[in-house]
Amino acid sequence: MKIKLIILFFLSTLFPETNEETQLVEKENEKHISLIINQDLINSFFNNMGEIKGEGTNPVFDYTWYLLDPRVEIKMGHASFHAKVRAKTKNFRTTKDVIGTVKVSYNKDTNLVEVKVDEADVVLDIDVFGKEIELGRLDIAKYFSKSLKLKGPQAFDKEVDFTLPNGEKRKINIDVTSYQLKLIENAIELSTSLDFKPSE
Repeated sequence: MKIKLIILFFLSTLFPETNEETQLVEKENEKHISLIINQDLINSFFNNMGEIKGEGTNPVFDYTWYLLDPRVEIKMGHASFHAKVRAKTKNFRTTKDVIGTVKVSYNKDTNLVEVKVDEADVVLDIDVFGKEIELGRLDIAKYFSKSLKLKGPQAFDKEVDFTLPNGEKRKINIDVTSYQLKLIENAIELSTSLDFKPSE
């Protein structure tokens, strides 16, 4: 029993539960401000862009097309674009699913979260008496060339001025030292860590 206690004491000195290095890492990774952007907000932006439609021609048919229900779907670690395209000729019509990629990024210098439809191509073809005829190919992403930009988490100005009890004025600079952008179920999560330094 005595030997067992000595061994346990020896191991506890070699592998302490916490140390200064661990505490420092935790402090560096500390999240001061977090922001959640729900995909419903992004889709509300898409739904208010107005009607997206066009027309085309090929050696067989002239056709018109309409974009239906454009939306972004966000899953763990992944964001994608979804919609439907309905194309019509004089006598035929077809509806095709559109699945594309969405790029989500954050610029800490401007404190902006950017959501952009990166790629969304679709082939329009119709069945004419058992034969597939291609009407054309659409690059849907070009109709969403203007990205959605949202303000990131920021509880303070870049500088804060205050007066000490003795009347001396001080200024503190506030900078984003690190951030973490994650795609979670149905949302974008952005967390930032701040650094406070007296202005010289």
